Amino acid sequence: MKRPTWHLLFVVNADSFFVSHRLSMALACIKEGFKVSIITKDTGHRTYIESLGIDFYDFQLNRGSKSPLQNLKEVWFLRKLYRQINPDLIHHVGIKLILLGCIARLGLNNSLVLNAVAGLGSALSQNKESILKRIFFLMGFMFRKSYQHFLFQNEQNALFFQKLLHLKKQQINFIKGTGIDTNYFAYTPESTHVPLKVRLIARMLKDKGVWDFIKAAELLRSKWEGKVTFELIGPIDDANPSALTQQELKANVDNFHTVWKGAQYPILPFLQTAHIIVLPSYHEGFPRILLEASAVGRAIIASDCEGCKALIEHQKNGLITPIGHIEALAQQIDYLLENPQVRHCLGYNARQVVVDNYTEQQLNQAFITLYHRLLCGK
Repeated sequence: MKRPTWHLLFVVNADSFFVSHRLSMALACIKEGFKVSIITKDTGHRTYIESLGIDFYDFQLNRGSKSPLQNLKEVWFLRKLYRQINPDLIHHVGIKLILLGCIARLGLNNSLVLNAVAGLGSALSQNKESILKRIFFLMGFMFRKSYQHFLFQNEQNALFFQKLLHLKKQQINFIKGTGIDTNYFAYTPESTHVPLKVRLIARMLKDKGVWDFIKAAELLRSKWEGKVTFELIGPIDDANPSALTQQELKANVDNFHTVWKGAQYPILPFLQTAHIIVLPSYHEGFPRILLEASAVGRAIIASDCEGCKALIEHQKNGLITPIGHIEALAQQIDYLLENPQVRHCLGYNARQVVVDNYTEQQLNQAFITLYHRLLCGK
């Protein structure tokens, strides 16, 4: 019996994120027989995405806006598009789009909703009674409707939302991250060039542990200056409440021992030429950069937040350090700098974990299976 042609609609912040995190999945869905559309901000990838058979709808979302009027305009714009597109399944990605998109979906017929929570972020962290958290609580009735489903990357985030919104067990689904192209992110032996390179690759946010990384580098200066460079690679994100400014970063690096290189694309060469990848985040969903670093075979030091621990097993495929403990972070960096054999072992094991569990083929199939299960009502 031939399966029906389902219409899948992705709603994401920016087309660059879609290309890096969701495009392979979308193409796998097309191959499976889905019709795929996307609502997102056009940052220069529209023509490429449309050439692959994906319908593109430009949505100039203002991620940092707190204006009720602006948010209302965005809800109304999404609502008009939902009526026009009339998809079978709407896949929202990210906290703000989950909220705006679900309000826009209210009262419309047919479309199921899958809300993908990539991480709580600073605005929904469990230690804060933020305005956003109150809005989610007050709109809890909307999220408990039968057509609403949630997708989480770790147990902690699921428990947070289940408690906040009183979700039913059948609304909760788990898939860890999105798949890695292990041919592109191929295993690469460590560079023999000096100085050694310890890198944090992320948006420049306090919540990513940027200050902790800089302070740990300073603790190690007397021992490793001239032998090691500590490099921050990633963009400023003005829309995030945890964002660091360009002035703050430039005032706290010296461009010799500590360096901020800004946004860099593609990221693969910076993984290949790194010796250690560090991510001392305060909260994560399931960080893709650690999957990419693992696939290349780099030694990783990550914080003990739930999202990092979901991938990294201490002393097997990386090292885990306590959140906010700068001295412990410095000690673990020092340990790996001193022990190249340990780095090699951790990197090799990290690659195997990705190959065994997180390839594009494996994760794409997991998403397709989930979509079919939701659409068939099972």
